[in-house]
Amino acid sequence: MLYTHWYLRKQADELLEKFKVEGPPVDVKMIAEKLGIEVVELTLPTWFFGTLLDIKGSFYIVVNRLMPETRKKFTLAHEIAHYSLHGDKLCYMKNCKRDYFHREADAFAAELCMPSEMVKKEARNWFNDYKFLAKIFDVSEVAMVRKMQEIGLIKGTDYTWVFAQK
Repeated sequence: MLYTHWYLRKQADELLEKFKVEGPPVDVKMIAEKLGIEVVELTLPTWFFGTLLDIKGSFYIVVNRLMPETRKKFTLAHEIAHYSLHGDKLCYMKNCKRDYFHREADAFAAELCMPSEMVKKEARNWFNDYKFLAKIFDVSEVAMVRKMQEIGLIKGTDYTWVFAQK
């Protein structure tokens, strides 16, 4: 079953409400634990971000410990999405014919880490400063810019990337 973007955001928002998340940053590890999912960090190859495992009815999220904290957070939120949306239909990369599962999980994860209404409120308080917003939401700057574009706070050309010089 394909889910609409609105439905995915609503599902993420319901989790935030259920666990009384009122402001940034969203503690996705706490959400996983309250859902009864054990989070395990392992040293893994750099191409491996994470996975949700169902082992005899117990759920585990394995996350690559070598990733930056912001990537771990998004990966954890992505796997929580699989649990919430696809738990009874889990499939793994090698044999999965449902590639849309990952697009759905990404949309859910973005809303879980950066709730639209929360981002709008904080953006008003901080003059759409995507760098500062990324810090207070504990996400990457790229993720924050994408979220702000998605909810209409900035247009594709309304920001510039600043790179440090050597």
